[in-house]
Amino acid sequence: MYLSISSYTWLPASFLGKLSLLHDYGIESVEIYSTKRHLDISDPEVVQQAGMAIRDMQFRGISLHAPSSVGDLSNPEESEREQTVLACQKTLDAAMLLGATMVTFHPASIEGDMSQGLERWISLSESLRDLSGYAEDRDLRVAVENLPEPFFGSNPLEMHDRISSLNLPNVGMCLDLGHAYAGGHLPSILSHFGETIFSVHASDNRGRVDDHLFPGRGYVPWEDIITGFRQMEFRGPFVLEVQDNRRIEQIIEDAIEFADKMGLQGVAQLSH
Repeated sequence: MYLSISSYTWLPASFLGKLSLLHDYGIESVEIYSTKRHLDISDPEVVQQAGMAIRDMQFRGISLHAPSSVGDLSNPEESEREQTVLACQKTLDAAMLLGATMVTFHPASIEGDMSQGLERWISLSESLRDLSGYAEDRDLRVAVENLPEPFFGSNPLEMHDRISSLNLPNVGMCLDLGHAYAGGHLPSILSHFGETIFSVHASDNRGRVDDHLFPGRGYVPWEDIITGFRQMEFRGPFVLEVQDNRRIEQIIEDAIEFADKMGLQGVAQLSH
């Protein structure tokens, strides 16, 4: 697995405003957290400018976190689900232009219905089948993130098993450790996971709410977590998604120190 840093870390500043800092520190991978103020992927000029900057600085392992405004992929109302799929397809188009290889989506809206019924799993499965082919044509992978409780998709093991059952090679899961730990699922469930885990969102908390603390500032047992990922031979991005009001330079320096301590590799090391 290799270190990546989410641009969520420097919200609400612009995405491009701090990108060069990651490059200067030798960070090779970044996840773009898309919001209208941070990076508006609905604006072609903004997408083109960001894509050029990413290529010029030779970043690798780029991923995109879809904006929450795309809608509700598990909406049981067919017409609304179809509108969400169309919005997600536009997100995939933007990701391709940005040079991303993966897009992370939420399984449901965090502002709507929180029901856990079977009809939502059926709708989510249909949406993922629709997106799989579209993403494949653009050489992209789709990752679905487990949400915090009490939202739909908050049980990471159920999410993993249901996505695995779809047998879609380019559709997997983004395991959000902060959500999973606050929900009482970690570290015991790690032994049940496999190749369906495409990426990881990493932040710390104290076991109650998703605080997005830097690793070591909460109660997450990081050494056990890293051991679990090594045992499953996870080779994807370990994305630090934190926000703790410190200077971004200090967060990057601490991220590098954490990566060294935990034995995280760079993207280039994994290619050999």
